[in-house]
Amino acid sequence: MSLAGTADHASAYIDQVKRRIMAVWKLPPNANGLKVVIRLRLERSGRVSDVRVENSSDENQFDASAVQAVRRASPFSLVPDSAKSSLVGDLRMVLDPTRPLPAENEPKLKASSQQQQRTRTIHGQDAKSFVDSHTLKGPFD
Repeated sequence: MSLAGTADHASAYIDQVKRRIMAVWKLPPNANGLKVVIRLRLERSGRVSDVRVENSSDENQFDASAVQAVRRASPFSLVPDSAKSSLVGDLRMVLDPTRPLPAENEPKLKASSQQQQRTRTIHGQDAKSFVDSHTLKGPFD
């Protein structure tokens, strides 16, 4: 499979994960205009074995609600074989409740080669380059 095809599958899977997280996220009252960067460890099975705040919104209640949303949304569907090399392991994800997500079956426009290269990243960060902080470990049942 081509790099662009792999990136498309990875992007579609991340969109699915974000939609599921947003569906269960119980936002605190002070959530307007806030976003948080979460780091999660995703297993091939779709199970999240670790989730933590990487870059805080500076509102502890908002950050904690985002971590809880990831825990409630997990496990996700099985990571597609075509995307497992870029998605299984540590993922960095920006969670912004004000940012609209693509609809589940919304067609994506064909991207230029420069855009295709950028799809290998999630909000500017390579899917495998992550930094640990605010570690929260434990079962996610």
